[in-house]
Amino acid sequence: MANELDPITAHIGHVLAGHPLFSSLPAPVRDALAAQMGWLVLPGGAQLFDQGAAADGMYLLIVGRLRATRQLEQGGERELGDIVPGETIGETGLIAQAPRNARVVAIRDSELLFLPQHGFEQFSRMQPEGMMWLARVALRRSYVGAAPKTGFSSYVVLPASMETHAETFARQLCDVLGRDRPVRLVDASEEQKLSLAEHAAWEAEGGLIVYLAGHDPAARRRCLRQSDCALLVANADRPAALQSRLALPGHGARLPLHVVLLQSADSKPGSTAEWLQRLPDHLGHHHVRDEHDVARVARRLTGRATGIVLSGGGARGFAHLGVVRALREAGRAIDYVGGCSIGAIIGAGLAAGWSDEEMRERFRRYFVDSNPLSDWTLPLVALRSGSSVSARLRSAFGTTDIEDLPLPFFSVCSNLSDGALEVHEHGTLWRALRASSAIPGVLPPVFSAGNVLVDGGVIDNLPVDEMRKRLAGDIVAVDVGGHYRLEAQVEETELPPWWRLVGNWFRQRKRPTIAQILLRSGMVNSLATTRRRRRQTQMLITPQLEGIELLDWAAFERAEAAGYEHTCALLEAGAAHD
Repeated sequence: MANELDPITAHIGHVLAGHPLFSSLPAPVRDALAAQMGWLVLPGGAQLFDQGAAADGMYLLIVGRLRATRQLEQGGERELGDIVPGETIGETGLIAQAPRNARVVAIRDSELLFLPQHGFEQFSRMQPEGMMWLARVALRRSYVGAAPKTGFSSYVVLPASMETHAETFARQLCDVLGRDRPVRLVDASEEQKLSLAEHAAWEAEGGLIVYLAGHDPAARRRCLRQSDCALLVANADRPAALQSRLALPGHGARLPLHVVLLQSADSKPGSTAEWLQRLPDHLGHHHVRDEHDVARVARRLTGRATGIVLSGGGARGFAHLGVVRALREAGRAIDYVGGCSIGAIIGAGLAAGWSDEEMRERFRRYFVDSNPLSDWTLPLVALRSGSSVSARLRSAFGTTDIEDLPLPFFSVCSNLSDGALEVHEHGTLWRALRASSAIPGVLPPVFSAGNVLVDGGVIDNLPVDEMRKRLAGDIVAVDVGGHYRLEAQVEETELPPWWRLVGNWFRQRKRPTIAQILLRSGMVNSLATTRRRRRQTQMLITPQLEGIELLDWAAFERAEAAGYEHTCALLEAGAAHD
């Protein structure tokens, strides 16, 4: 029959009928448009078009995943995000009559429809509502970019060596992921039997696929070409066993990479830094000892993890201990830890896996049994020498590197040399904590690589945005410094004679000490930043700490109890914010 469509055009018309951009078109118009479109198969790793190329048409992604990047004028490139099935590509250049503004590459084996420029112009005349739809898509991308790298639906598990028990981990991961969504484990012997259409249909039904790649390079490449994210599974104590660069041949280097380090429950990691140096582009690393750690990996991968950010605030920071105790008792899993000053110190204990009782005992010993700020010195750089704080941090954390902590962790300090916030997530833990808590004027700065590092609270006392850069999921923020008010009960413009000072002391007329003034001065600049950060959280906890001063180390029990009681009340009420 003269009007009968060829099979490819008929199939394209069927696909268009199910897409919101084309579904409202009359069937004859849609079929005419389908006749102008081509079906394109793009292998994983292949480029769709380059930045600056002429805009000769628009694409519609049917199966697979693409990634858009943009070259920066100062060099390097920035990832704009991922493009998922159902999204259009290249419409911006056609609407603006301008060259391509990004480079687009296939992350997985992908199938697309291509509508050439003349067909696009015909469509725009027939369907002005569709043009408005495309214009909104282009405008949204100009503001927020493409889809973020979350919501992955296919993963590949790669053993780093022959000795790695990657299959055991893959099955455990599937068991955890399968609690919420259907999961299919596909090993190297089955991956060729799973077609792109079957893969797409499984994803469309909300299913996840975990590919278990063996050691055959060709099979690895095929698995990588079907995956959104790679997990390199290795024995933590065997960094020398890493096969070839990244163990990710060819295309795999473009995938988001997580490093999974398997270890026994009683082991103490010590080679993490060596692993990560060999894998500089990793998205995150995970210490896996038991099923709880596997569950943590699953939460990180699926955007359901919880990070906690602990603020600075001197002795008021002991409230963090009570907050953590209440969250643990309520069964709230904590997957990532960040902090500033005293919040960084207590957060390090949490990330190290210390129990509630262990944290209480250790921090009471280091901060209450004797004053950590008792080492007065000639005030050339600071009032205290800092030797006491450094000794306590070394005693508490030894030579542990941040990378070796069971939970991922970061602390922040203020770089006075650059005038910027500096994030520590690598290197010796105690030194990072010493920099994060170097109260200007009270403790000496940490001098490192020519930089002058002081308390992170000078710039950002509640580094929620740093957590958001690292974690897709919920953020719990604990602010113990925001409501503090430094008060004076005297009226004066200069310091009175000594005998009047003594009289004021006997009459208990309050005058802030130099240490209190310096500590509060270091926090004031970041108060506005902290208020903004609060709005970026899923749960904000601000314990009631009236009457507890910044240097009141003896208030340990009161602060801990206040944090615990306040958090319990919030959890019981189901409140997300105070």
